[in-house]
Amino acid sequence: MSKEDKDNEMKTKEQEEADIHSFMRKAARIMVLLIIGIFASCYYIFVVELCIFTVQLLEAKVTFLVIFHMLFLLCVCCYLRTVMTPPAVPPAKFRLWESDIQLYQSDERPEVLQKILIHKAKDLTVYCTVNSQTSVRYCKTCKLLKPNRCYHCPVCNICILKLDHHCVFLNNCVGLSNYKFFLLFLLYAVLLCIFTSAVSLYCSILLWTHQLPNSQSKIPIIVLFILCTLFSIALFQLFRYHFNLAVRNISEREYHGDTEE
Repeated sequence: MSKEDKDNEMKTKEQEEADIHSFMRKAARIMVLLIIGIFASCYYIFVVELCIFTVQLLEAKVTFLVIFHMLFLLCVCCYLRTVMTPPAVPPAKFRLWESDIQLYQSDERPEVLQKILIHKAKDLTVYCTVNSQTSVRYCKTCKLLKPNRCYHCPVCNICILKLDHHCVFLNNCVGLSNYKFFLLFLLYAVLLCIFTSAVSLYCSILLWTHQLPNSQSKIPIIVLFILCTLFSIALFQLFRYHFNLAVRNISEREYHGDTEE
């Protein structure tokens, strides 16, 4: 295969990857709207169908509504903060000067390229490990030195500090700037789903045993119970996984050994 054919094949692969990442960004926007729609639907069923139309005791209504709204607002707030917080990127001092970029691109010998990067990183040792065993990492796309635990996200097409993963359900990367909100969102979501599932199960039992007047709210309440039960199981597993990673101070990429980018 000639060099021209190899170059064309490489360009084709890069274009295919770019198309895939573009599709992921568009699909992620739909996923965020879907999550917001699920929030709105569960809110309506619990507040209107369950508390207003089904529960008869005033004390029970007030108790259910107060606890639900506390958890719901905390969950939604943390979700929006996770979605809307921009990813943390390396400061401008990590970018190479134009002269350094031209010098870097003019040579292909690894030892020479490392000398160029080490010379640039000598004043950034707090962020870039420079010793005989660790090479300075460089992002050819962003044209900057990558600090420790910084990785390039191909979907967002930027280098992100302490990148954990890119989440299509958030349309954002989970990293240094929003990992705290991500963990809090998972925690509050688990508590909200468990509480909603328990209350909807309790009301479903009362409806099926005719301890509450039969109404059209029976089916929505049962659907709410099924959804919240499934979400509570899935979210609990996800929270436990990320909580263990946070306790060990490692990211998901580092856990799986995916530290190439």
